[in-house]
Amino acid sequence: MGNVLIIDDDQSIRDALARVVTRLGHVPDTAATLAEGLRRAGDRDVDVVFLDVRMPDGNGLDAIGDIRRAPSSPEVIVITGWGDPDGAERAMRQGAWDYIEKPPTVKTMTTPLVSAMEHRRQGRAAREAGGPFCFAGISGGNPKRTHCLEQAAKAAPSDVNVLLTGPTGVGKELVARAIHDNSPRRNKAFVVVDCAALPSGIVESVLFGSEKGVYTGADRRREGVLLKAHEGTLFLDEVAEMPLSVQKAFLRVLQERRVRPVGGLEEALCHFRLVAATNQDLAAMAAEGLFREDLLFRLQGVGIELPPLSGHAEDILEFAAHFAGEAARRVGLSVRPFSEDFSRALLAYPWPGNVRELKNTLEGAVALAGGDDVLLPVHLPLHIRVCAARNRVAGRGGARDDAAGEGTWLALDNLPRFRDFRDLGEARYLRALSDRFSGDVGRMLEVSGLSRSRLYALLKKHGIAAVRAS
Repeated sequence: MGNVLIIDDDQSIRDALARVVTRLGHVPDTAATLAEGLRRAGDRDVDVVFLDVRMPDGNGLDAIGDIRRAPSSPEVIVITGWGDPDGAERAMRQGAWDYIEKPPTVKTMTTPLVSAMEHRRQGRAAREAGGPFCFAGISGGNPKRTHCLEQAAKAAPSDVNVLLTGPTGVGKELVARAIHDNSPRRNKAFVVVDCAALPSGIVESVLFGSEKGVYTGADRRREGVLLKAHEGTLFLDEVAEMPLSVQKAFLRVLQERRVRPVGGLEEALCHFRLVAATNQDLAAMAAEGLFREDLLFRLQGVGIELPPLSGHAEDILEFAAHFAGEAARRVGLSVRPFSEDFSRALLAYPWPGNVRELKNTLEGAVALAGGDDVLLPVHLPLHIRVCAARNRVAGRGGARDDAAGEGTWLALDNLPRFRDFRDLGEARYLRALSDRFSGDVGRMLEVSGLSRSRLYALLKKHGIAAVRAS
């Protein structure tokens, strides 16, 4: 039995869906507005949400991320009388389970609900049986990233090929290593090959190995990196850069699980788990003849698209805290908290280098912190502090305290993303609330009007300590 929340302003649709939910043995709950639905999703355990698009207080598609971030991370089934392909794509890219058009029939309502409930049941069973998926101690609050890690966790125990895509620096190698570390091959080699750095002219030799004397300067037999990955995991980074001339030979290795060194006559058994990564559109490259289509089909047994950091404040602060703690422990220092200005500077910067840039930045900040008890903006690189200062002057660093200042801020052309501004406002409010009542959750609940579970979720999201009420 599960819990289903129905968010729709049409009473007849709510009643019809509630009857179907009850008939299937689940418990329905309803909300007539987005605000009410978000409140209910945040303060109770919900497995599945039926979500209308055109609501009196907003667009349901804009709320998918907030619903998925609720404590129980429910699946979202979008229902709309104004269906369109762009809306369907937007819903799916934001993590919706399904997108169905009104008027819904018993079948169109039942099928996605049954499959979503079964997915959650099996997911719980798998977690209980196999333990948690370990990903360097961090996950991020972004529903898209959570979905990526769920896919990685499911793929890890098998030998299926995995293709990781996304902008440069989003953590593709971190995920690849997590897949390896959570697989049956975890005690074998994890071999990284940067296809963009393969030396021109001897790519085949590096990958497949070569016999002595096969080319000028080959004074000994060379073992290829593919054999080094035998029984382990091979991670092909920037796989789009692999020369076309080599792709056919590599495809044969994938098919036959055997490799022949350049200039050699005998083949050797070569059985590895393949994880590949790219920031390119391989399908578009294949259409232009720049990448072998048959190799692409072999690479994407499971495709995982990692999201960028930009626009996801919950990820930026969580990853930053992890990297700062990691850097401090590595050099034997105590973990330093972030000052409010430090956090604001991190959120103001667009992070074009994504997770990789954030990691390097936090390692540098910890190194420069010296005897300071907290991390301050002065510990950040100059270009990040400059960005924060410019945004603050332009009004992007947070809301102004006075009404006139807020009006000026909203009139500016360089407006922030709503989610970034909202998250900064949330953090500011919660810090003020915690400081006012010294972290006393009982008083914080009384003043804020938040439910206990929602308050704890928000405090965790923004890294704010509180004293749990008895």
